[in-house]
Amino acid sequence: NAYFIDTGLRPGVFERVIELGRRLHLGEKFDSQSVPLRQQAAGHFPTAKRVAKNDWRDGSTANICIGQGEMDVTPLQIAVMISAIANGGNVLKPRLVDRLESSDPASIEPPTIFPRGQVRDQLGVSKRSLTILHEAMLSETESPEGTGKAVLGCGFRVCGKTGTAELDSLRADGGKKNTTWFGSFAPYESPRYAVVIMVEDGASGGGTCAPIAHDVYKALDEFEKRNTAKALTATTR
Repeated sequence: NAYFIDTGLRPGVFERVIELGRRLHLGEKFDSQSVPLRQQAAGHFPTAKRVAKNDWRDGSTANICIGQGEMDVTPLQIAVMISAIANGGNVLKPRLVDRLESSDPASIEPPTIFPRGQVRDQLGVSKRSLTILHEAMLSETESPEGTGKAVLGCGFRVCGKTGTAELDSLRADGGKKNTTWFGSFAPYESPRYAVVIMVEDGASGGGTCAPIAHDVYKALDEFEKRNTAKALTATTR
């Protein structure tokens, strides 16, 4: 936290943080056609206009730099961010389904297709910076000091980041009700998946969420192996 606060308070840095938030469209709802969720939340992230107001202080900036203060995000927004980091900077439009088809087998109505890989924006971050970030996220899961080690053994080399959102509310035993996170992508060598786990009132990102991500990646690995086996079988017939 001290590192990010110190960096964020340096001249010109926080303006770039705000710009990254704008390019990621934090604080905005997704297109209702591709993500038709009536309970979708926009979240909050400061704009340049908000930061320019008189009541914005250095303490406000410091809080944003460590993920606190006037901001909150959804798991889907974090998945879009993780995907952009993984794919080289393309901020994609998420979608819930690939296509919708009529339930009537005799219907001649064409299916509704939701295009894949639609680019909404660009991070505008250098390849060098993204490479450094990939390496740091890999260390989070593979270094002895990393807090995301519980994802190991899933079949992929995973790049991840654990996190904890502190809440004001308390449990019955007097402990804090924290929201725990694990954002990740895999495989490290050639990213194909982004997995984001959020658990309300969890113990920690590493202890609560990383094991769930392990199970998701393991299922994906097994799915890929089954498909590969089917393809090999088909070609040898």
